[in-house]
Parts: sequence; structure tokens; C-alpha cells
Amino acid sequence: MRPMSKLAYPLTIRSHHLLCMLGFRGLGYNSTFVSNMRSVVEELRSDCTLALTLVAGCDVICAACPHKREGKCLRKTDSEAKSVSLDLKILAKLGFEPGTQVSFCEALERVKERIRSEDMAEFCSDCEWWGLGYCVAGLERLKARLNALL
Repeated sequence: MRPMSKLAYPLTIRSHHLLCMLGFRGLGYNSTFVSNMRSVVEELRSDCTLALTLVAGCDVICAACPHKREGKCLRKTDSEAKSVSLDLKILAKLGFEPGTQVSFCEALERVKERIRSEDMAEFCSDCEWWGLGYCVAGLERLKARLNALL
């Protein structure tokens, strides 16, 4: 039996974070952000049947981000608009509408079926973590597995 979670389900996840989770290796804006993201990723990896609500906007991962103010990403002047646009593009690519509730398993299966390395280059090349190659490597690991677990 899994220990009681401190996260509330369905877990609100912005769609581009589905791709970020593929390559998460403990890097982030600060230790609070990294700890929060690690908790979310580990819990979802432990049980992919957990429910998500996919959104184009701040989510449970953003909750610990030092750049989040008043429910928006204020890292740079255009960060919020760019992030929401990216979320909407990824939702469309996955065939989901904002607010769709799915299991993490189903979301990963869609990523596995519909996202290619070339798509990630288009979507993610502006990200500061892109050059490390972790997310594309994570996508390739996902595609190589028969099960949709990370």
C-alpha cells in the first residue's frame, strides 16, 4: 500500500511539464522547486494510474517556482504567454483539450504515440535545460518501453 500523499488528486499538470518530467534529473530554479518537482515526479512514477487534469497555465509544479506570482510565470516579460502557448500546442499535439482529466498512464501513452524528438526540438529549444539532452533521452526511454511508465 502506498503511503498517504500530500498531493491532491486529480493533480493539475500543465501539458509541457509532461515533457519536462521525462528528463527530470534534479535540476531546477532552486532547492524548493527541485524538491517539489521530485515529489510530483516520484509519486506519478510510483503509480501511473493517478489522475491528472491537464492545463495551459500554472500547476502543482509551478507552485514552488520562485518566478510564479499571482498564478502566472513572471520569469521574463513574455514567459507567461510563451508557456501558455507551448501548453496549448502540446495539448493539441496530444489530442487533449485544456481541463481534460486523464491518468498519468494515458497521458504518457499519448506522449509516447504522438511526440517525436523533432517535436521536442520545436517545442523545447528555448528552454534552458534543452542543451543537456535529458528530455529527448527521456522520450526515447519512454518509447523503448512496452509499458508507459517513466
